[in-house]
Amino acid sequence: MTMLPRQVLVECVLTLWLQENRDTHSIASELGIDEDEVCKIIEQSEGRRP
Repeated sequence: MTMLPRQVLVECVLTLWLQENRDTHSIASELGIDEDEVCKIIEQSEGRRP
């Protein structure tokens, strides 16, 4: 799988998290990234620093 540009990756994570109510594990599996990265993206979007 090719790496998505960062902005696209962030948008995909947040769409799956907020609109589809997906868990971090399933998001990570679908996008082929580490679950920790998914958590960091979500935390940053909520204004928290991981």
